[in-house]
Amino acid sequence: MKKNKTDIRKSGANIIDLNYEKIGLDQLLIYCVKKIIDRGEVCTFETLVYECFSLFPKKFSLARYPNWPDSARVEKSWRRCRSDKGWLSGRAKEGLRITEAGTEIALDTENILLNKTVINKPIKKNMNRTREEAIINYIYGTKEFRKYLLSDRYDISDRELRSFLGGTLETPKRILIHNYFRYYQAARRLGEQKILSFLRLCKIRLKKRGGINGRATVKKKYTQELTMKLP
Repeated sequence: MKKNKTDIRKSGANIIDLNYEKIGLDQLLIYCVKKIIDRGEVCTFETLVYECFSLFPKKFSLARYPNWPDSARVEKSWRRCRSDKGWLSGRAKEGLRITEAGTEIALDTENILLNKTVINKPIKKNMNRTREEAIINYIYGTKEFRKYLLSDRYDISDRELRSFLGGTLETPKRILIHNYFRYYQAARRLGEQKILSFLRLCKIRLKKRGGINGRATVKKKYTQELTMKLP
């Protein structure tokens, strides 16, 4: 058993030279999710715990037992990434999926880990364009946008809208709106008129939705203000 624990902790030790303790827990977790998916594996909870502890033992170990992974920390992190930040979708039991917003975070984290980007360093314009192109490619690949292209009468459902905007039924509306803004800005900058037309349909659906799942009044007011500003 002792040998197995050593193997787990050393499996990713030669990949990362930077002191990763300066990077947020959720960012590191998203990076791990992307690595798992990129290998063609299903990102279950057990696989994610193993990956997080293998690559970042100091961040994902038990406080009193540093040779053991803290599964509770992984559990809380992936739920935050899914419900509060919109970086993940799906369920850990069946396999988590990374959203477009989550992919951006994972790539940013990878650049920091590989010493290509300094933490808090301003993003260059050409990097922004690359991200915008990635967003456009993502939209073209969604089943919701393909349905829209096939029929002008297509009326996106609430469930479809949440999926398109990288969320689940548990994702707060403010996260959906932030993702909408990201999609809209990318489509406008790159002159994607068909996508802009589809986003107008999404905007109508977003404005019809009320509240954000019973959260605090201040957050409801903030969400209402965001909704009013939808382009």
